[in-house]
Amino acid sequence: MSGATLTIGGAFNSHNGIVSVPSSFWGDTSTSGSVNQLLENYLVSLTASITGGTYAFENNDIAASGDFVTVPASVSGSFEEFTDVDSVGGVTTTSASGAYTVSSGVTDVLVQAPGNMTLAGNGTTNNVVFGANSNVNYTQSIGGSAIIVAAGGQNVINVTAANVNDIVASSGNDTVVFNGTGGNDQIFAAGDATTKVFVGGSDAATVTASDNAQVGVLFIQRSGGTLDFINNSSHAQTVFSAAYGSSQGVNSVTVNAGAGGGLYVGGVAGNNSLIGGSGAVTLVGGGPGDVLEGNSSVSNFLFGGSGFETLLGGTGSANNLFAVGLPYPGIGALTASGLVSSNGSGYQSFYIGNTNGETLTGSTVTGSLNSYVVQSDTTGGNTVGGGNLVITNFHAGDYLYLEDAAGTALGSASIYSISADKGPHGGTDIYLTDNTRIQLLGVSAAQISTVSGSNGIVTMYLNS
Repeated sequence: MSGATLTIGGAFNSHNGIVSVPSSFWGDTSTSGSVNQLLENYLVSLTASITGGTYAFENNDIAASGDFVTVPASVSGSFEEFTDVDSVGGVTTTSASGAYTVSSGVTDVLVQAPGNMTLAGNGTTNNVVFGANSNVNYTQSIGGSAIIVAAGGQNVINVTAANVNDIVASSGNDTVVFNGTGGNDQIFAAGDATTKVFVGGSDAATVTASDNAQVGVLFIQRSGGTLDFINNSSHAQTVFSAAYGSSQGVNSVTVNAGAGGGLYVGGVAGNNSLIGGSGAVTLVGGGPGDVLEGNSSVSNFLFGGSGFETLLGGTGSANNLFAVGLPYPGIGALTASGLVSSNGSGYQSFYIGNTNGETLTGSTVTGSLNSYVVQSDTTGGNTVGGGNLVITNFHAGDYLYLEDAAGTALGSASIYSISADKGPHGGTDIYLTDNTRIQLLGVSAAQISTVSGSNGIVTMYLNS
């Protein structure tokens, strides 16, 4: 079951249960562990506190500019709601739009009024609920941590307060902005949510997509926060970490892409962990210390960033594409190093640009084929430039290509010599005219054949 209607007894002039709160979260109030059950339990408890005289209560009928307030002599909290309902339960049919501020000292807030409204937090609120028929632009610029539940609608939640640890649950078409400092925030997108998340300042954010939710996360330029992203949804998701553009943020990203897969870009601070699940992924590294792993049996695209990174095609993966040392739009040329290894069962494509040391391990899984493309193009920003490439598991059916960035001609570097490797591991050394050294381990020089195509691209392969 999708969606539910929750109720709260407002004790308006001894009239209970007059406010209905529609929710777009999946499940109903009897679904064990569902958000709607948790919400209903919260509202029931809140009702008991109001009717029991331990909570102050205020109903703002913003559609009719009516206000009903009751304040017991001694209270432990204060509840305020913004509605289109008057003090005796009548629904006002006029517009409920406008700009409002949560009253001083209020700890719990509810908005259930069809229309568009702007609401400023008061600094003491702990719990906020937006009904599915409400569209709220909510700002929390001061105060402590809060739980904010957007049960539907189209809401904007903007948290700029420092050192707050907010929890946001989203089930509508929401935009959540965390642009504070020192915060540790959590966002849960569930049901059929389409949620956009912006991370700025120095906040650390944990984002979880579940059910049928679709989430896009973007680091605000110059932000220094971190992100832990968990995709439990059936949909592909997107994370951009501001690795592109002139104003880069120093941030790191951890991703568990799950069955939905998606596009995930690591932060330039490095130490990103981008791990694919059964869903197809495109993973882009951001800095040194990154680990990128594709595990989908469909296809995976892994693009290394700058510095020492590890790119993996996991056991059980199929077709994998790996690219290291290639320039990216908005960031330009970079120098890569590290390890690339695959256990994929299909086509394993390795593209190598500007690197000062890379070890490439091809797949030996039955049916796998490995192709290595060394791109050297001084005009296109791709040049191996004297780096050392080590290739292991080069076997019959594998190919090594020398080409330019467009893949239509020989690159700026050609073969200078092919000779036996004198090192302890044996194999073959291929030297290029730009001083690049390619080591094929476990392969003798006599086994290597070369051919130049009509466009000048040089192909190397085993002749036995």
